[in-house]
Amino acid sequence: EAEARARRLADPYPLPVSWRGADADLAEVTAGPAGRDGEIGAVFADRVPGRRLLVPGAPGSGKTLLLVRLLLALIENRTAGDPVPVLFPLASWDPTAVDLRAWMERKLVQDHAELGAAAPGEYGDATLAGMLLERRRVLPVLDGFDELPPEMGGLALHLITEAWPYGCGLVLSSRPAEYRAALRPRTGVPARLTGMAGIHLEPLGADDVADYLLRGAGGHGAPAATRWAPVVAVLGTDAPVARALGSPLMVSLARTVYNPRPGEVEGELPDPAELLRCPARRAVESHLLDAFVDAAYRPRRERPCPWTPGQARHALRFLARHMERGADGAAEVAWWKLGQAVPGALPQVLAGVLLGVLGWLVEGAIMEVIQLFAPQVPSPTRWEERGGLGVVAAGICGGLAGGLAAGMAITLLCVAAVAPDVPAALVLHRLADGGSLALVGVIISGFAFGSRTAVRRPADWDWRLPVTGCAAAICYALCFGNACGTVSALLYGLMAAAVGRDGVGADPACPVARVRWHWSPRGVSRGLLGGLLLGGSILMEGLLADVLSGGDARMYIAPADPVAAGWAALQVGAVFAVACLLVNGLRTVPVDLGVCVEGRALLANDRRTLGTCVLTAAVLGAVVIGTQGWCATVWGSTGVWGGAATEGRHWAYAVGLVPSLLTGLAIGIRQSAWSRYAVARGYLALRAKVPFDLMAFLADAHEHHGVLRRTGAVYQFRHIELQHRLAGPDLRP
Repeated sequence: EAEARARRLADPYPLPVSWRGADADLAEVTAGPAGRDGEIGAVFADRVPGRRLLVPGAPGSGKTLLLVRLLLALIENRTAGDPVPVLFPLASWDPTAVDLRAWMERKLVQDHAELGAAAPGEYGDATLAGMLLERRRVLPVLDGFDELPPEMGGLALHLITEAWPYGCGLVLSSRPAEYRAALRPRTGVPARLTGMAGIHLEPLGADDVADYLLRGAGGHGAPAATRWAPVVAVLGTDAPVARALGSPLMVSLARTVYNPRPGEVEGELPDPAELLRCPARRAVESHLLDAFVDAAYRPRRERPCPWTPGQARHALRFLARHMERGADGAAEVAWWKLGQAVPGALPQVLAGVLLGVLGWLVEGAIMEVIQLFAPQVPSPTRWEERGGLGVVAAGICGGLAGGLAAGMAITLLCVAAVAPDVPAALVLHRLADGGSLALVGVIISGFAFGSRTAVRRPADWDWRLPVTGCAAAICYALCFGNACGTVSALLYGLMAAAVGRDGVGADPACPVARVRWHWSPRGVSRGLLGGLLLGGSILMEGLLADVLSGGDARMYIAPADPVAAGWAALQVGAVFAVACLLVNGLRTVPVDLGVCVEGRALLANDRRTLGTCVLTAAVLGAVVIGTQGWCATVWGSTGVWGGAATEGRHWAYAVGLVPSLLTGLAIGIRQSAWSRYAVARGYLALRAKVPFDLMAFLADAHEHHGVLRRTGAVYQFRHIELQHRLAGPDLRP
């Protein structure tokens, strides 16, 4: 009933669709003589053996309209024990990814959340939806077989036959050409639905079309109805408009475009006579499809719309093209897939800038707070030296691109902090830190992800990584006038090329449900090994400090004293080891799209999961890193990361909060679909592709304008022909 209301099937009354027996090459049994309209329920009950019916028909011939009427008739006449008919639009089914039974179970739970509960114990781990399908308590009404990609037709038909074999009730609609192609695949054994009866939909009669359009305009003699006189005069002839209006889809579009709604004046609407100027049937159909969106978004006094018809058409055209070009072939709009419309490196760069700026601000703010409450700190906060941990977090989240973007952002902030007197050494110093610490983030990703840490052969290296290490080493040498920092930068470049993992990888397949712990002895070992190797480079710098500096008293990377160098290496190694362990251990669990039925709920839950990552990492990291820093100030006589040793050693925990907080944010951004959606929404809104509040636009197009339909958390165009038309002739299948 909801689908019938959304399609305005009873406005002003259901179109009378008629049919004849299907061609013998499509169905094994013809479903009796010709019939029409409400007889479909009786035909299915009395003339369809095995309750298996094929409904082929041309585009817009009323297949879905007839299926909805059949479904309502079956429900009305259903007796106890009969299966429940359920409409399943096939456009969102990917036969290469999931079998038909599992997909139907997911769709049932999407539309009826209570069916996601566990079935009785004797059915094992099945849901109520799975139990109903297993016991054949559902009569599937599969609509839109032709909307599947053409190359998948043969496979889809095989999977339908496998899931719903002979003896099980089934209704399937399709265009004849696509169904014939599936019956005769180019490769493999052809599949065929055994025992299927068939009816073929006929064009609408001229009298039926005239009565329907005139009734929708207020009835014979009404001012709005008289506007149809030139069109009605040619119905039943060979005129292009007459042949086009033989399709129920085109008639319903014509009613929407030219007939007034309550409160509208017919003088404000286009004249139906303009259809007579179209030279061919295809031109009439294109004209009605083009005019439909403008008509659906006509201003309404009772409910103002925040989007003009032009804005809506522009956004819907972009969405249609995005769906036609979708990487997974699914003709649906899902907010978590919108990131596919954004240049690949943009999310990484933006995440890098965000983490870099936050790292600079948080590090500096923590140092200011420590200085305020611990006046024994010997020197003031140097804002031009902050932000290194933000680069590491950006490298974890966005790979080399994200880390370098963070480094550039921090360099600009540091230059602004000392402007107008900006020494060249400061710029070189910050650029060197940016390249070196970006590589650290890439290394941490390599140790944290994957089943094992594999060492690549030089032939498989990403040579951007060692080149970045060399560039950082050169900047260090130019900055200090010696070799300080060059050892660690070169080692980081080689290590990143050998074991690192650059970038986020593939976008999340779906939103996340929650965060879970993913600890394993192998993962812990890899995390400790990563921290040991990264800390070892600091120790090597310290042991070679006198040699590398050429006797210069200024040290940057590590102190020359062996004991102090050891504690500094332990401190840095602990920070990076904790980062490795957090990245490895905090894993997100993808949400079951068959359980959650609303896109806004998925979006809010994904945001909450990102917050959980940040909070968990901040608490655990601050405790571990803070304890190690406290020990360093007690026994090592060295400063905690970013600060000097103080008598108030509890401030080590505040300092430990900085890397853990940034690492948690990097983990959350890396694994959440919401972060990519936020980037995509902003990027597309700035380019005027879609409204900024995209979720509200989609819901409005579904609820108030009838352009989209919602299935679970995704949206589809209510008419696939409308999607193809908006996508453009060059993209039409």
